[in-house]
Amino acid sequence: MDYNEGTIWDKDVKRGVIHYLNREFRTVKMVEWLDEKGRALSRDYYQENGWRYKQDILDEEGKSSFIHYYSPENILLMIEDVENHLFTVFENEVTRIYNEQELWKNCLSRINITNERVVVGDQRIAQFLEKEDLLGCYLGKEILNENEIQNWLSYVECLYIYHYSVFQSLPYNEKVYHLSPLYSFKNTRNGHRALIVTHTQEVEKIETLVEQLPMLEFHIAAITAMGGRLTDLWEKENVFLYPGIIESQYRALLETCTIYFDINHSIEILNSVEESLGNGLLLFGFEETCHRKDFICSEHLYISDDISCMIEDLKKIIFSEVEYDLAIQRQLQFIHASSKDYYRKVFQREDD
Repeated sequence: MDYNEGTIWDKDVKRGVIHYLNREFRTVKMVEWLDEKGRALSRDYYQENGWRYKQDILDEEGKSSFIHYYSPENILLMIEDVENHLFTVFENEVTRIYNEQELWKNCLSRINITNERVVVGDQRIAQFLEKEDLLGCYLGKEILNENEIQNWLSYVECLYIYHYSVFQSLPYNEKVYHLSPLYSFKNTRNGHRALIVTHTQEVEKIETLVEQLPMLEFHIAAITAMGGRLTDLWEKENVFLYPGIIESQYRALLETCTIYFDINHSIEILNSVEESLGNGLLLFGFEETCHRKDFICSEHLYISDDISCMIEDLKKIIFSEVEYDLAIQRQLQFIHASSKDYYRKVFQREDD
């Protein structure tokens, strides 16, 4: 049984599987209901606040036959007939049946779009709307190929890519842009905390960094047990080790740390560089160990033998909020981060 799953039993018969969003806090993502033979009958999907927003009714082969959509008050709003692509909508004691194109056009007709742009995150929706000035926004983390880009652009005026890792992998296209998250800024009033996520005990120059930066907390995480080189650092007051780290601990560190060191040898794990970037951590690394050079600005990359320069630059950032803010701005500029003004420019129509 997966750690993030639970089971429901009727005496000695297994009748359901609970898929947790966060097992520690007992928040549920999905419950799969089973018959007496263990065959899946339906799946209930939940938001983090406990709202069951969707129920998937399965056929004998385990495929979706009907999908029920619910309000937060558990009122049935719509039934989707998957095979026939029909949607039964219940509204104000009136029942209407739409095909998929009629459904999305009906939704669009209810929205006041006089001063707003219509943005779609699903290519199928763009296809059904048949609107000339649609904007597309790709939120996935999977890399797009040229055919997939062109398919998008056949339905939308231009395409915005949300994840920097996807955008920087694409060849130039005048109709494809980056629209990043609005990166958060860390509160550094209580000092700085550095995060390192590693799959090996070989962390470049870790002893020197710990020794020369006693004012900086080092939080070192691994999904496995740690080797002696790291466990020997337990005695240092500014070192905190997390062998066999679990998801909730990792998320907490991303929330509370302010600096990420991409200095571990071997592979990157837990998508730690991109996750750190997305959570507003300032990225530093060595040329010899850096896993994502496209993510770390050149001013924050050092050769291993030049560690003294890294340490001096880190001290400036640690002791000066102005220097820290400048470093953050360099990082945001390097990854072409979007501002609130840029969001407004993209999504609001210009006044006539």
